[in-house]
Amino acid sequence: MTHAHIKEEIARLKQALADERQLLRSGQARETAALTPEKLGAMDELEKAFGSLEPDVVPAIYRSDMVEIVQLARENAVHFEAIQNGMRRAIQRLESFHASAYVGSYTQTGGKVAFTEVTGQFLKKA
Repeated sequence: MTHAHIKEEIARLKQALADERQLLRSGQARETAALTPEKLGAMDELEKAFGSLEPDVVPAIYRSDMVEIVQLARENAVHFEAIQNGMRRAIQRLESFHASAYVGSYTQTGGKVAFTEVTGQFLKKA
């Protein structure tokens, strides 16, 4: 593989990671999946060129580019993890709302029926 082709693949991978970062920062984590083929394609080409993506195998002329790629990927992983944590917290808050919600029905003793304890169907009076 020529030097120009290797630089082209490095630029392609950097651009895909930059696009991914932009999507993650704007909260569009789902859209990052569309970048996966682009990233994997570039990584496959680079692995073919170098034999491996291990830092000690990559020729010295390309090491700084590969270090930059690793840094971008790590930053994106942090952004993605932050989105995951935010989603987990939102789900937990929604679950806690359900835990304290009532269905509007009462037991025979007059107590409220919690949403989480509802089983079966309730009949309406006509």
